Amino acid sequence: MDKKTAIVLKKKFKEYYYDHVEQIEVPPHIDEREFGYMTFDRIMMRHLSFQNSGDMQAQILKASPASVYYSTSFYEGPSRQMHEKGWKGGDLVFDIDADTLSSPCRQIHDKWICRICGMQKVGIKPNKCPGCKGTRIHEVNIACDICLDAAKNEALKLQDILINDFGIQKTEIDIFFSGSMGYHLSIANSDFAEANQAVRSDIVDYVSGQAFISESLGVSRKSTYENMIDRFPSEKEKGWRGRIARYFKAQKNGEGSKDAPVILIELYRNVGYRKFRLAIEDAAKKSGATVDPSVTTDIHRILRLPGTLHGKTGLLKKRCKDLESFSPMEDAVAFGHDPMKVLVDNSPKFSLFGEQFGPFKSESIELPTMAAIYLLGQDMATVEE
Repeated sequence: MDKKTAIVLKKKFKEYYYDHVEQIEVPPHIDEREFGYMTFDRIMMRHLSFQNSGDMQAQILKASPASVYYSTSFYEGPSRQMHEKGWKGGDLVFDIDADTLSSPCRQIHDKWICRICGMQKVGIKPNKCPGCKGTRIHEVNIACDICLDAAKNEALKLQDILINDFGIQKTEIDIFFSGSMGYHLSIANSDFAEANQAVRSDIVDYVSGQAFISESLGVSRKSTYENMIDRFPSEKEKGWRGRIARYFKAQKNGEGSKDAPVILIELYRNVGYRKFRLAIEDAAKKSGATVDPSVTTDIHRILRLPGTLHGKTGLLKKRCKDLESFSPMEDAVAFGHDPMKVLVDNSPKFSLFGEQFGPFKSESIELPTMAAIYLLGQDMATVEE
């Protein structure tokens, strides 16, 4: 990002915060949390602490940063260096991101730029640049309704598992749009506050379906048809066994009213043990929620502070009061329609607040502030001289 663009973005963010600072959410245990922020010069400030919401708001107004973060854990000394903080516990958090879901739309609207040779193409970022073989590749993720709906579906699956399998109350689950490509789910429940990394890793395996195998249905290579029917789960069974039963029942929805145990035993007879096992593992993967394991297991993780702006998109990290009806590219838009003139390098088509923009290539154009900031933050445009 060039210096002039950084200055303009900081000015716009400062103006927004002066008008909306009271809308920034204050996390519980604020005096025990670590805070940090990223400047528009890409400098990361860490190990900050605040005694109250007023101190936190004052720092955000003063710095007007690109991104603001808070720790998911609470500490005895949050401003100390990491090994001296004294971990006391933390929220159970999950991160769901559309760019990990391999939605086919990403081949159309994502792009990458090689920082070494300058090659840029539309599509998913390669591990190495095909031109110079370098690995310094900048990825630009543009959200569309298809990939955002896919991320929302994962969040809904996760919410269902947390409520029905873990006994967590719906009111205990805070759901936020991340401000970019996905959702954060946070549970401030004392039952999980002291869970260590190993326990949190087990939780990830459970919600994602990775821990479920065909043997969980009571099936092994030595199983016979005669003893299977009593082992297979019904659709009404709780937990993963019932979830797998409902999955296969739904797959056969148009083929009569066969019960799940009958459907499963017919599958076993038709394909044999090895393919049956693979089918069960595939069903578990599709029925589970795709989450970023590193976010949940890292007890020292920092996440974007709810109610603050995302430095790359200008969108808000926004609380979802009703996840199913939440529309990220409308409900999380922070900036308005005042015109801004920008020079767009190369941008695919995107949508904000019901308006379509682009595609653009090497164009000087006047855009609403919300669209201009969306491009400027992702290095797809610069401020017009």
